[in-house]
Amino acid sequence: MKKINILFILVLFLFSSSLVAQTINVNGIRDFTITESTLVTVNGNSGVQFPFEIIGTGGFKARFIVDSDVNATISQGTITEIIILSDISGPVTSLSPLKIMDQSVYVTGDTVLAGIASMDDLNLGDLVTVAGSINEADNSMQLSRLELMPTLDEWSLRGFARNITATDFTIGGLALNINAVVPLNCTDGFVENTFVSIDADPDPAYISNNNGLLSTLTAIECEPPDVEIIPGNDSIPIVVEGFVSEIIDLSTIRINDFIVSFDSNTEFDNGEFEHLDVGTKVEIQGLINTDTQLITATTIRFLHIRVRAELPLNPVDVTINQSLSLFDQEFLITPQTRDEDDILASGIISPIQVEIRGFIDSQGQMFLQRVRERGSVDYNDVSLRGELTAVSMPQLAINNVNIDSTSSQFIIDENPVDMATFFAQLEVGMQVEISEAIYDDMSNELSAGIIELIEAEIEDDPDAAGIPEKSGQHHLKEIIGTGGVGIGTIYGTEIIFSNGFD
Repeated sequence: MKKINILFILVLFLFSSSLVAQTINVNGIRDFTITESTLVTVNGNSGVQFPFEIIGTGGFKARFIVDSDVNATISQGTITEIIILSDISGPVTSLSPLKIMDQSVYVTGDTVLAGIASMDDLNLGDLVTVAGSINEADNSMQLSRLELMPTLDEWSLRGFARNITATDFTIGGLALNINAVVPLNCTDGFVENTFVSIDADPDPAYISNNNGLLSTLTAIECEPPDVEIIPGNDSIPIVVEGFVSEIIDLSTIRINDFIVSFDSNTEFDNGEFEHLDVGTKVEIQGLINTDTQLITATTIRFLHIRVRAELPLNPVDVTINQSLSLFDQEFLITPQTRDEDDILASGIISPIQVEIRGFIDSQGQMFLQRVRERGSVDYNDVSLRGELTAVSMPQLAINNVNIDSTSSQFIIDENPVDMATFFAQLEVGMQVEISEAIYDDMSNELSAGIIELIEAEIEDDPDAAGIPEKSGQHHLKEIIGTGGVGIGTIYGTEIIFSNGFD
């Protein structure tokens, strides 16, 4: 249904060489193999052979099926089928805030840019193809890839259809005329909150942000937002990347159409249970019951370093609808930032205490996920949780905020330890929290308080410790041999050749 608008490059080798396989890295920690037998589909076009020149730069979203050689941690195996997805192909309709086909999107330091050197090169009306993670609430996106296109023969968009009438519907901020198009593959009907993929002819007359209505629709197709699961009576390994859509209870969350359960056997990587919140981007690793479609999580991995803090906020530190200045650092808002107390929307007239949650990208940029008012200012009760960025006893830094620990208390594994023992365990990159600290805003330094080593692992590695003994009740080993499924972001590829010398 979709057209490929990517240049294929053929690479010829002196002497006879043949492509045996390629390894693709998914979400930075999973290395799967593509062979000559792998069915590859790129934007709806099947039969693409060895698309290393397409996906080699990374950032694409991919659905995949792994063969029976999948390992216990779903980090290796041979892919039998892979579908490379683009979420939007169309015009830039706003630069500040950034919108593509009236979908609110944002880039981070992890976004792969193709065809442009920086976002400063992007202009209103430019044609782009993007991939990323879609937020169910408003169809906003965190982009993993943005590619500038010279032309587009067709516009396309994936998202949740809402405000459906006999003639019109919306996806995010885009209003569409159904244009007599008959929706395809809609098992439950074309109803509110159905996830769809749409195609449209380019419409030069379309006016964004002015009650414009895109009236050149050519196709509507219902599809799962993540992975299609064939109903059965077994359990298979699954990996799902996405935003938390709902916190159902203390042991259950929802990511789009998937209900995910977890318990004391579930491993949390790059964060803890308390960091689960609506809008948090995670990767779920576990088993899916193909009958009930319930995922039992063996690992919940936070895809960014988490930041949490409570501290005073002054009126001058608020840039309305843009950012907060906290610890002398800028925390940017995103389309998904939750601002229940209108701190970002309206500003504040006097100092208040705030609690913020957010994340840090690979370039050190900080983004706000949520901000809440927490009463009167208290410089003697400040907390900060994040990445250890410097250490030299008795000094350390979390997210580049200096801490004088001379009079602090120290905790490892919930047990008090002395300063020497604590610092002996520290390495830059670990995750540390200080609470009940004193904050000197003149020097931007924290002191006293309780300092706890939260997570000692620096590198994400699903195979680092194998399968924990306590995970036995998830029966992961028992189902190895059945294959697995997943959706994630392609980080890169490695091509494997064999030469012709026998």
